[in-house]
Amino acid sequence: MEGSGWLEVFAGVFDEPTPEVRAVPERARGFRVRVDLMYAKPPIWRRLDLPGDLMLDELHVVLQVARGWQDAHLHKFGVGPDRRTRAYFVTGFDLSEGDDGVVEHSVRLDQVVSDKGDRLFYDYDFGDGWEHVLVVEDVFDDPPTAPVCLTGKMACPPEDCGGLGGYEELAAWVRGGYDPRATPMGLSAAEMRDWLPRGWHPDRFSVAETNDVLAALNTR
Repeated sequence: MEGSGWLEVFAGVFDEPTPEVRAVPERARGFRVRVDLMYAKPPIWRRLDLPGDLMLDELHVVLQVARGWQDAHLHKFGVGPDRRTRAYFVTGFDLSEGDDGVVEHSVRLDQVVSDKGDRLFYDYDFGDGWEHVLVVEDVFDDPPTAPVCLTGKMACPPEDCGGLGGYEELAAWVRGGYDPRATPMGLSAAEMRDWLPRGWHPDRFSVAETNDVLAALNTR
C-alpha cells in the first residue's frame, strides 16, 4: 500500500465519532432530568425540569447555576453509553481553536433525548475532571417555560479543588470543624476559609437560591 493509503487508514481509525442528532420535533416537550456528578460518594445530584427546545449551550449555563460554578473552565456534552466511543459536540471555543464538528449551540435538548432513560453526558473542567450524567426521568407534553430546579442533594465541589480526591479531603475538613492542624491543599486555615465560597458546606444545597439565579438568567 502506498503512503497515502496508509494515511487514509489511520485517519479513519482516529476520526472522532459524530453525535447523533435527531430532527427537530414538531412540538417541543419538557423533560425531567436527574443530574449526577459521577463517582461522587455520597451522591451529588440535582433534579431539573427543562424545556425541550433548550439549546445545549443554554443547558450548559443552567448546569453551571445548578452546580454553583462560575463557568471558569472548558466543558463538553457527549452522547453514547461507552466513554471510549462517546461522540462529543464542539463548543464555540473549539471552533476558535480550529476544530470542527456538530456545534452545541445548534442543537436542542430534544434532539438528543426523547424518552425516559435517555442519557446525556456533561464534562466540566478537564483538569479536575467533573463528569456528569443527565438521565431523563419523565417527559411532559407541556414543557416548562424556563428551567427550574426541583430538588437536589449536597453542595458541588468548589472550583479548582483538585478533583474528587481534593473535594473529599476538603469536605472532611469542613465537616470536622475547620481544624487548623489538618488543612487541605497546603494552605493555612485562614487562607482556606478565605478561598472557600461564602457559606460553602458539602452537605448544604438550596433549591430556592438556585431557582433565584435560574430565574434571572437570560438564556432564552
